[in-house]
Amino acid sequence: MSLIRVENIEKIYSQEEVGTSALRGVRFSIDRGEFVAIMGPSGSGKSTLLHILGFLDRPTRGKYHFEGKSINEYTDDELAQIRNAKMGFIFQSFNLLPRISVLDNVKMPLYYSRVKESLWDEKTEKAIEAVGLLHRLDRDRSQLSGGEQQRVAIARALVNDPDVIFADEPTGNLDSKSGQVVMDVIQKLNDKGHTIIMVTHEKYTSEMAKRIIELKDGEIVRDEIVSERRFAKDGFKK
Repeated sequence: MSLIRVENIEKIYSQEEVGTSALRGVRFSIDRGEFVAIMGPSGSGKSTLLHILGFLDRPTRGKYHFEGKSINEYTDDELAQIRNAKMGFIFQSFNLLPRISVLDNVKMPLYYSRVKESLWDEKTEKAIEAVGLLHRLDRDRSQLSGGEQQRVAIARALVNDPDVIFADEPTGNLDSKSGQVVMDVIQKLNDKGHTIIMVTHEKYTSEMAKRIIELKDGEIVRDEIVSERRFAKDGFKK
């Protein structure tokens, strides 16, 4: 059974009785453990698709099954609970809270989880260790480089042991060296079995995934396995 399956997904934004189609009949499936890059130019629908896959939005038409169950069977509150428990998010802008430590930033999703509070520190430190930042536990956002902030965001996405991690342009605000470190972390997470779905407009970054889904004008124009996969440790280009 696929982790994610979408069939004929459409998304139409309406404004002043005028409809704009962001997605047009999109269909595909993603299995556990895949690393999929969704790429395309600005306005192609890739961020809209990511938001739908991550329960941040609903499609106008079509079917979306997560773990074999249609999202139409859930209320918005139930989707929020599943999103917190089974999905992790990495955003281009990091979205870290100011004036609180790395430890507390990473711990935030646990406040809304069903994990016992006695386990919070252990789980948080394990996630921070996975991105190599245990030596920054007590630092706040202002004391971290851009690359370190993104690695904190990755740790926060990991803390609930999600089934899938969504990354929206994870290197978009980083220099080449920091981007290389971040992509190396993401590739290692996939090697350990995490499902990764990454949005990017950069061809070079997309080839660090194992599969590329390319969108143009809201439609899939390519869906193929990466034949010559690149690795961040071998050099990252912006």
